[in-house]
Amino acid sequence: MSIRYEDATADVMELAREIIAEHFPELRNVKIKYLFDLKKRMSGGMNVLARCQRSNDLLKFFTIDESGDEEGYAYIVYVDKLLWGNIERADKTKLLRHEFRHIFIDDESAKNPYKLVDHDVSDFRDEIALNTDDPRWDERLAELASALYEQQEEMESEE
Repeated sequence: MSIRYEDATADVMELAREIIAEHFPELRNVKIKYLFDLKKRMSGGMNVLARCQRSNDLLKFFTIDESGDEEGYAYIVYVDKLLWGNIERADKTKLLRHEFRHIFIDDESAKNPYKLVDHDVSDFRDEIALNTDDPRWDERLAELASALYEQQEEMESEE
């Protein structure tokens, strides 16, 4: 059996805490689980470099003990491990910050305050403003991920 996910390393969580403190103070007390995706994920013909998922009741149940909270994790952020290990801190920051923009806490919702929002444009307007020096960072990282997976496939086929 091939495992798909593993817990993200401490550097992911440390960087996430820094980003939340600087850009998303409203997420400071939100329980977020970070996982590495160990396999290439595609959606709509494009590499998925990272993604954010709102926990459902089952995921919350399975994460109660680990989260230290009686409700478990509210969100799960998945990051492509192969890509993460091959990019600089600035790109890691862009990747996580982008995922955090999907998180919306609706304090007016009695049922479940944890929501996800889609992009306002192909990215988020706030992210575009923060990345004027590198507006196509996501395309650059997607190309890198494709190259890394091609290289990995070639190495595996040679073995």
